[in-house]
Parts: sequence; structure tokens; C-alpha cells
Amino acid sequence: MKILMVSNLYPPHYHGGYEVRCAQVAEALLRAGHEVRVLTTVYGLPLGPGGKFQPTTETINGVRIDRWLYNYAFGPQGAGRPWTWSQAKRELKDAREFLGIMDEFRPDVVNWWNMNGVSMLLLPLPRSRGTPDVHWIEYPWMIDEYGPNGEKVTPFWVNLWEGTWGPAIGRFLFRWVGRRWERRVRQEGIPTRVFPNQPTHVCFVSEYLRTLYREAGLQFSSSEVLFGGIPVAPFYAPVEGRRDSSRVLRVLFAGQLTADRGLHSAIEAIGQLPIEVQRQLMLTVAGPTTGAYLDYYERVARRVAELGLVDRVAFLGKVAQSAIPEIYKSHDLLVFLSTREEGLPLVMVEAMLAGCAVITTGSGGAIEIAHLADLPLVPKGDSLVLSQMLAKYVADPQELKAVAVRGQQVALQEFSLERMMDRWQNRLRQLVVETDP
Repeated sequence: MKILMVSNLYPPHYHGGYEVRCAQVAEALLRAGHEVRVLTTVYGLPLGPGGKFQPTTETINGVRIDRWLYNYAFGPQGAGRPWTWSQAKRELKDAREFLGIMDEFRPDVVNWWNMNGVSMLLLPLPRSRGTPDVHWIEYPWMIDEYGPNGEKVTPFWVNLWEGTWGPAIGRFLFRWVGRRWERRVRQEGIPTRVFPNQPTHVCFVSEYLRTLYREAGLQFSSSEVLFGGIPVAPFYAPVEGRRDSSRVLRVLFAGQLTADRGLHSAIEAIGQLPIEVQRQLMLTVAGPTTGAYLDYYERVARRVAELGLVDRVAFLGKVAQSAIPEIYKSHDLLVFLSTREEGLPLVMVEAMLAGCAVITTGSGGAIEIAHLADLPLVPKGDSLVLSQMLAKYVADPQELKAVAVRGQQVALQEFSLERMMDRWQNRLRQLVVETDP
């Protein structure tokens, strides 16, 4: 099969697990003998002459990556929506780039990933060419940026074509130009006022996300839940021999440093422990501490100092993806304290594969992992309950081991990349067969 994958970000320039899984799937499909091409944005690229991004094409682990699209959500190019005229030109350029790839590559199927910040003009284009498309959904970006029937896209373009976006004195001219421009765009096969998006199929990584979309009015004729998978080999480590009562409990927080990820709850929980218990644990924080994360990091670091925990908490900053498996393997317990609408948290499954026990709030799709593995649950933002759990696991290594064993067994049975890819390839083949004339 020839598969065109489209994502807002792609490693090494990425924010989280959604983009990491996209890369893992692209490389797995390539290894399975498929032709794979990835279209993504210029996010992460250096500015060229005149302060403009220079689109690039590169090959990573055998996969061709075209970094050609604009990104309207992240980085300098997304700082404040550009002036209407400029934004329209950029989005239309993206649509033309996409159609150009469709004509050149002639994919059997288009596979959408995270489209947050990417022009929504692209979404109706595969079906208009008779090509099946399938969404892999781990985040509510379509709810936030598209809407049930494209109504979040429509106003911008209607205002552009009708000339209602500029100064009142020039609107007759804007309308005259806009309608002529619209006719040219429509002739290219790019939608202009109605933006239907009825994809051939939608895969959600959790039942929670499918329900969230349905409740937001996004109903699809064909959908399923397909758990995301993790490559086993880099992460797997035996649970046996991880910890006994003579060694400190090594606790890990891994992820973005934002308030809705809950690191502050872990700090407060440790601060509530008796001093003699605090001395029996160590918290490692693996996550970026600069840029957009600086303010939250500084607030948490001040609180660490106020509570006298400087020697109990270590900040690693952003960790290279290649180093992440060893970090899991060197810790006993992952605290996943998110309060946001999680799809299916990659970090929980990675830690479970590595033999690390997991405590979670069960937010969003995390609850599905928690139920399958019978993981301990802590109420969102409840540092007291979390403190009590930490004290229990400091005192009882065998109970901690039991949590880790259950988690690892479920991770191997339900969340391996190999299991996911078998199901995913079957789905793609079925879509192609059903669409062939």
C-alpha cells in the first residue's frame, strides 16, 4: 500500500506522545513493506532569509518527511493569527501542496494524525479525489478547531470572500476581489464555503475519546477503538529485583510541565510526608523546563525550596527520546497525575512495560488503562491521598511490586506496538479494498 500520513508535528520536532506514535507507526509500516510518506509542518525549522521558514524534505529511518505546511498553533509562525489576507494565502498554499502530493504520490489511503494548528482546508480533499482517509485520534483537536460540520472553519472563508473582514470603507473592493478569488480557488477543487468532513473511517485510541467526540456532535459513519501501542524491546525490563525495603523509593514524573499535568500535586504530597519517610524516597522530574514551560517550572521549583525538598527532587529537563527507556527502568513508581482530557497516555504504558508501577488520576482515557491493569487511583489534585499512597509504598515494596507486575502483564497483552500494527494494517487494507472500484 501507498500511505500518506499527515501530522502537525513530527520527531525530532514534537511536543508529546501523539507525534511519537505517528513516527513509530510510519517506521513500522515501512518495515512491513508499505510505501510511506509523511507531510508535516515547518515547526522546529530555523528561519531563513527574510524571516521566512524554508520548507525541507528529509529522510528519517527510511521514511520521507516533507516539512512543507504552515503551523498556526505553535512557534513564531503561530504567535497571533496572521492578517486575514496572509493567512488565506498560506492556507491555500498548503492545500495546493497537499493536492500536489496526492497527484504525484497517488496514495491508496490518507492517514490523518494530530492536525492541531494545520489548515482544516485539507480534510475534505482526499474524499473529493476518491481516496479513502482514516483519522487516528488521540486528542480533541477536531472538536476544538473544526466542529461537527466544519462550522469553525467556515466563518473565516465566508468573511474573506464576502469582504467583511477589512475596513468598512474598502469592503466593496474586498468583496469584488474576494469573489473572483473564490471562483479560481473553487476551480482547483478546494472547498470555499462548505467544508464537509465525513472521513472513511476514524480510529480512537480510547472509548473515552470516542464518547467525547460523539457528545460534541461529531458523529462518524465508521469508527472503532484501537489502543495505541508501544514497541516492547526498548522498554521492557523484568520487575524482579527492582526494590527492597533497604533502598529509597525512586518516584518518576515524566511529561510536559504544565498545571494540568499535576506535578505540583506530587510536590505537595511529598511535603506532607513525615521527614523520616521523605528521606526514603526521591522524585525525578523528566520534562522541559524552558520556553512555554518556564513559568510553571519556576513556580514548582520555588515550592520545592519552601518545603525543604531540594535534596528530594531532581529536575532533568527535557530528556532525549533515546534515553527515556532507561529512565523508566531506573525508577520504581510513575505518578501520572494529569487532570486534562487524555487520549491514551503513552507515558503510562511505557512505564508499565519497563516494570515501573503506576499511580494515576485516570483522567480521560487513562482510566481505561487503569481498569485493565487494576492500577491505584488518586483523585485529581488530591495531594493528601497521594501522600498516603506514597507512604504505603515506601513501607511495603511487595505491594508496589504487585502493582508493577499487573501493569507489565497488561501492557504486553494489550498495548504492544506489534499488536496495534497487526490491527492497523488490517484496517488500512480493508479501507483500500472497500474503496477500489
